[in-house]
Amino acid sequence: MSESYRHRQSGTATLLICLVTAAFVGVALGSRGVLWPALLAIALLIVMAWLFSSLTIIVEPGELSWYFGPGLWRYRIARSTIQSAAIVQNHWWNGFGIRMRPGWRLYNVSGFDAVELRLQSGDVIRLGTDDPRGLEAALDS
Repeated sequence: MSESYRHRQSGTATLLICLVTAAFVGVALGSRGVLWPALLAIALLIVMAWLFSSLTIIVEPGELSWYFGPGLWRYRIARSTIQSAAIVQNHWWNGFGIRMRPGWRLYNVSGFDAVELRLQSGDVIRLGTDDPRGLEAALDS
């Protein structure tokens, strides 16, 4: 199957937050002589920055898929299960990464723009993107 849409958004906000936090932890704990916990926290934050460094969304004729960073986890849904797609704005408190609550999921690496998918099951999935019009058009085609 050929792809009809593929877009990769860099996770600028996620990278900045993780790296600034790593630097702060390093200085705060390192200055107190707490070396191993500081190194462990810094390593964890660097791994998180790498894992959530980008969000790639792919729309194919029968499937929508997306993955973060290097693609260790890939999410897929059949396009036939999508009832509607609409451009929405996330609130700042929704954050970045993966956010879940019953019947609702958000996948986001940076910014507030997203495309909200309402599924036939009643669930809602929001995919953060810096190309909401392109993604919505690809899903509508």
